[in-house]
Amino acid sequence: MADRSGIGFSVSAPGSSANLAAGFDVLGLAVDLRVDVGIGDAPDRAQPIDDHHPSMVAYQCLGGKEQLWSRSQLPMGRGLGFSGAARAAGAMLAIVERESSTDVVTSAAARQEAFGVVTDLEGHPDNAAASIYGGLVAASPDHVAQIPIARDWVVLVWIPENTTSTDKSRTRLESVIQRADAVVNLAAVAHLVVGVSQGDEELVRAGMVDRLHQPQRLEGVPASAAALTAMLEAGAIGAWLSGSGPTVAGFFRRGETSHAELSLAGGQVRVIDIDEVGVTCN
Repeated sequence: MADRSGIGFSVSAPGSSANLAAGFDVLGLAVDLRVDVGIGDAPDRAQPIDDHHPSMVAYQCLGGKEQLWSRSQLPMGRGLGFSGAARAAGAMLAIVERESSTDVVTSAAARQEAFGVVTDLEGHPDNAAASIYGGLVAASPDHVAQIPIARDWVVLVWIPENTTSTDKSRTRLESVIQRADAVVNLAAVAHLVVGVSQGDEELVRAGMVDRLHQPQRLEGVPASAAALTAMLEAGAIGAWLSGSGPTVAGFFRRGETSHAELSLAGGQVRVIDIDEVGVTCN
């Protein structure tokens, strides 16, 4: 446990790419870009955080009272789940401190407790579940299902300089959903989940159809729409607007991203692994 006069301890949580097209507010994919939050001496590139930081808010919700530091590999406001990861790390840090055990981070009860707090704060169980549990998840406020990924795929992300507000982007969405659109999305989610779990690339592509949020959001970010098209043309197994954007993400076979990397312009391009472990204690 922590030596509060010395090195201390920290918790790390992965970011996430949510929605995956038709899986609006349900599917989340953990990505291996992480937020670290800790007590004690801060490591390189870490900074003390105040009471308004999402990690600190989650930590204090579960009774934490120490000063914290944080460092992040995730850009803020880009659709890669910074706030969800920060809250997941802060919530689990409080549980580890309370239980005086770093091993508790892997317990089902601790993860369920952290998931509940992060979901309440975040408002998005898909982001919360991905950062807590890792991998690909289907989440509601009360349940999390982990979906196996059959192939050794990586995620290519295109990250522009501009940011997006999730709340603002939701104002573009229709308040009433047409039955035909709901049916299309339900079929696409089923195709996507089966395709990923069986490694069926054709089904994954079929599962990237969406009528509920992605077309409306892409209207406001034409550069993201162009990047999504370019990614698909460059061989993506499937591609989607990450969260509310503006980042675009896609599945690729490992080692087959070079054409896409050369094709994408106007933003930072990164190839990242899918995180399979979720929140951890350092």
